[in-house]
Amino acid sequence: MPKIPTFTAEGSITQLEGTTTNIQMGLNNNIASALAPITKTIVEQKVKENALQNQTEALKLENDFITDMQSVTQTIKTDEKYATNKEAANIYLKEKSDQFIKKYRSLATNGNVQDKFSNYALAETQKAIFKTDTYISQQIVSSLNNEYVKAKENLLKTAYIDGGIDKETLPADLTKLAIDTFSSQVSPVALKKLVDSIPAEIQLYDGLADVQQKPRSTFFLLKDNKDYLPDLTYEQRQDLESKAVTILRQPLINSWNNVLAASAAGKDVPFFDMELAKEILPPMQVEQMQQKKYIIDTTVDNKKILFSAPNKDLENILAGFKEEAITIAGEKEGQLIIQEYETALVTRSTALNNDPVKFIYSTNSKLEQLNIQLNAETNVEAQSQLKSEITEELINAQIALGVPEHKQRVMTTQEATNFVETYKLKSQENAAESQAMLASLRDNFGEFDSKALQELQAAGLPFTAVFAMTLANDIEAEKFFSFDNKIEQDKLKDWGKKNDIKFSDIEAEIATNSDLQEFENIIRRNNNIDSSQAISLMDNMQNVMAYYALNEMYTNTKFDQADAVESATNMFLKNFQIEETYFIPLKYDGKDLTEFGTTAGAVKDKAELIKDYYLEDFNAVAFKSTDPFNQGVSEQELSDKHKRMMRMHGEWRNKGDGTGLVFGVVLDGGQFATVVNVDGKELSFNFNDTSYTLPGTDMQMDIKKLRVTDVPTEYEIGQIKGYTGFTINEGEAMVDKKIINNTSFSDKLVTRIKDNEGIGKQGLNTPYQLEYTVNGKKVKEDFYTVGHGHKLPKGAEIREYSNEEIENFFKEDMKAADKSVKKLIKVASTDREAYEILVEMAFQMGGEGLAGFKKTIAAINKGDYEEASKHMLYNYNANGTIKGKTLWHQQTGKRAKRLSNLMAQIK
Repeated sequence: MPKIPTFTAEGSITQLEGTTTNIQMGLNNNIASALAPITKTIVEQKVKENALQNQTEALKLENDFITDMQSVTQTIKTDEKYATNKEAANIYLKEKSDQFIKKYRSLATNGNVQDKFSNYALAETQKAIFKTDTYISQQIVSSLNNEYVKAKENLLKTAYIDGGIDKETLPADLTKLAIDTFSSQVSPVALKKLVDSIPAEIQLYDGLADVQQKPRSTFFLLKDNKDYLPDLTYEQRQDLESKAVTILRQPLINSWNNVLAASAAGKDVPFFDMELAKEILPPMQVEQMQQKKYIIDTTVDNKKILFSAPNKDLENILAGFKEEAITIAGEKEGQLIIQEYETALVTRSTALNNDPVKFIYSTNSKLEQLNIQLNAETNVEAQSQLKSEITEELINAQIALGVPEHKQRVMTTQEATNFVETYKLKSQENAAESQAMLASLRDNFGEFDSKALQELQAAGLPFTAVFAMTLANDIEAEKFFSFDNKIEQDKLKDWGKKNDIKFSDIEAEIATNSDLQEFENIIRRNNNIDSSQAISLMDNMQNVMAYYALNEMYTNTKFDQADAVESATNMFLKNFQIEETYFIPLKYDGKDLTEFGTTAGAVKDKAELIKDYYLEDFNAVAFKSTDPFNQGVSEQELSDKHKRMMRMHGEWRNKGDGTGLVFGVVLDGGQFATVVNVDGKELSFNFNDTSYTLPGTDMQMDIKKLRVTDVPTEYEIGQIKGYTGFTINEGEAMVDKKIINNTSFSDKLVTRIKDNEGIGKQGLNTPYQLEYTVNGKKVKEDFYTVGHGHKLPKGAEIREYSNEEIENFFKEDMKAADKSVKKLIKVASTDREAYEILVEMAFQMGGEGLAGFKKTIAAINKGDYEEASKHMLYNYNANGTIKGKTLWHQQTGKRAKRLSNLMAQIK
C-alpha cells in the first residue's frame, strides 16, 4: 500500500516566513475547521443586509404615513370645527393616525419592520399632536382677536346710526368689551393700556370717516387745528393727512385739466382750488399752475371772442389783443399772453378743419344743451324735430365763424362713424331697418341731407347706399339694396365664377368706358390736391357698377357682359350733364331738378353768366402771399392781378358736398383755389338755387346778357312752377317748341348734330370716307362725306367745298330729316325733345334707317319715351329678353347712348 505523501519545505524557514501569504493548514486540521473564518464573515454580512432592508422598508412606510398625516393636519387647519377645538382635533388626529398605522403595519414583510415603523409612527403622531395644539392655540387667540375687532366695529358703526344716539355710551361699551374679552388673557397692565387707548380709537374712527366724506376740510383741520381729534398720536394724524392727500390729489389734477380744457375751448374757466394745490402738490408744479392760471384768467374773455369771431375779422382782433397784452402785463408777461392767443387760434383752426361740429358743440352752450336734450329724447318725431333744429343751428354757427360752405358739416366724425357701423350691422340683419335709417336722413337733416350723406360716405357708408339715395329710381334702388352687404356680393361673385364671369374683368371694362372716363376726369380735377380721394371715389363707383352689371346678368341671362356693363354705365351717367370742368346732376336730393323750378341747362347758363359778366362785381379778395418778393406790392396791384387770374385761369367746379358749383382759380401746379369776397363768402351756388342773385352779394344779375345754350324740354317746362330764369332767346325757343310744324330747330340740336357728325381728318371742307367698327371688324364706307355729315352722291366731284356750300348742304339735310320724322310721328302730341332726337337720328341714318326703328316710333306715338329709349339701343325677343344691339348702336355707340339717355329723361 503506497505511503501518504507529505509536504516538504524547500528552502529555509526565513524564506518561508517572508514569502508565504496563504492560510497554513497543518496535517491535523480538517476542511471544516479551515473554512470556519470565511463562514463567519459571510453570515455576519447577511445579517447586516437584513437589517438594512428592514430599515429601508420601515422608513418608506414612515414616509407614506407622514404624507397621509399631512393631509390630516391640513384638514384640521381648514375645518371650522377642528381649527379652534383642541379636543375634537386630537380625537380626529388620533383616529386617523391609528388607521394609518394599522394600514402600514399590515404592509410590512416581517415583525422587525412592523416594530420599527410603529415606533416611528408613534413619534410622528406625538409631534403632529404638539404642532396641532400649538396651531389651535394661536388660532384661538387670533379668532378671539378677530371677533373682538368685529364686535368693536359693530359698536362703532351702530353708534353713528340714527343721528348718533348710541355715541354717548360708546366709550363705556368699548371698555366693557375689552375687559370681558381680555381680562383673563392679558396682564392688568396690558389691559389698562388697551382701555386707555379707547378714546383715541374712537377719534381715529371719526377721522377716517371725515377723510372719506370731507377730505379737504379734514386735511386742513388735521394740519392747523390741534383741538381736532386731540387724543390722536402724531403718527396717527400724519397717517390721516396722508390718506386725505391720496383722496384729494387725483380730483385736483382732474380739476386742473378741466381748467386747461375749458380755456382751450374758449369756455368760462371752472373754479380751481389753488390753496389746496399749494398744500398737496410739488412746489414747482404749483408755481407753473399759478403762472398758467394768471394767463388763463387774463385771456379767458378775449379767447371767447377769438373762438366765436368770423375768420375775416380774426387778424384785426388778434392785433388789438396783442397790443393790449403788452400794455397791461409788460413785455415779458405780455408775450406769454400773446402766445396763449396764438395757441387758441391754432386750436380753433385745427378743430374747425378736423371736426367743426365737435368744436361748435364744445364752444356753443346752446347747441351743447340741445344735443344733450336730443340724446335723452325717446320719441322718434321729437328726435327728428330736434335734430333738424340742431342741424340748422350748426350751419348758422359755421356760417358765422366763416367756415367755407364746402367745409361745413352737420355731424361729428364720431356720429358719422356710429351711424355707418349701425347701418352695416342692420343691413346684414334687417335690410328694411337699414333702408329706414337712410330714409331718416331727410327727416333729420332736411335740406342738408346731402351734406349728411357725404359725411357718412367719408365715414365708410357703402357706396351702394350712396347710389340708391342719390341717383337711382325706385327700381334701381331695389337692385342696389339687393347687394348692399358683403354676403350678397359674395353670392353674386360665386355665381359669376360658376359661369366663367370674372368680377375683375367687369371692373376693368367699366374702368375703360370712355363716357365714364369723362366723368372720372372731372372727379380728378375736383380732387386735384388729394388724388387718393379721387382714386378712392372712382374705385368705389366702378366697384358698385361692377356689382350692378353682375346683378343684371344674374337676373337677365340674355345679357352678355358687354350689355351688362353698358346698362350699369348708362344707369350712372344718365343722371348727369357733363361739362368741361364740372357735371350737373339731373337729380337733387332724390328729386328732379325741375321739381325745384330749374334745369341742368339753366344751371349751366347761370354759371356762364357769372363767369362772363359778373366776376368783378363779386369783389373777390386777392390771395394772400407769403412770397418775400411780393413785399411792397400795393393792395390795388394785388387786386388787379387777382382779377386777371380769375378771368384767365378761373373755372367752375363741383362743390365738395356735391350740392352745387364753386368758382376758383387754377394755380401753378394745377391746384385749385376757391375765390372769396371781403365777407369771406365763396363764389358758389347750389343746383336747386333758382334765383339770379350774384352769390355772396345782393346784386340781381341781368339774365338777358347771356344767350341760352340749353333749352328745356316740353316736360321740363310743364314741371317748372314759377320759373323766371329764361333768357330772351330761351323764351323764344320755348315758343318755338309749341310750333313743331315749322322747320326751326333749337340751337342745342344744331350744335349737337354738328359736334357729333365730325369733319374728317382734313377739315370741314374736304370729303372723307367714314370708318367704324361692327362686331370687332373695321368697316370703311364706299361713299364720301363732307361738312357736317353730308353724304356726297356717287360720281360727285371730290374737291374742297366752300363754307357756303357746306352750310347749304347742312340746311338741306336738316329739312330732309325733318320731313322724314313728320311722316312717322304724331306731330301735335310729340314732345319737342323727342322730336329733335328723331331728327338727329334721321339726319345720321336717313329716313329709311329711322323708319326701321318701328318699336321706338310706336312707343313715342304712345308717349312712352322710356320704352322708346330702350328700343333705340336693343332689339328684343318676343319674350322681352334682349336679342342684341341695334346696328346703329353697334356703329356709333356713344352717340346712340347719349340720345337714348336724353329720350329716357323725357317724362
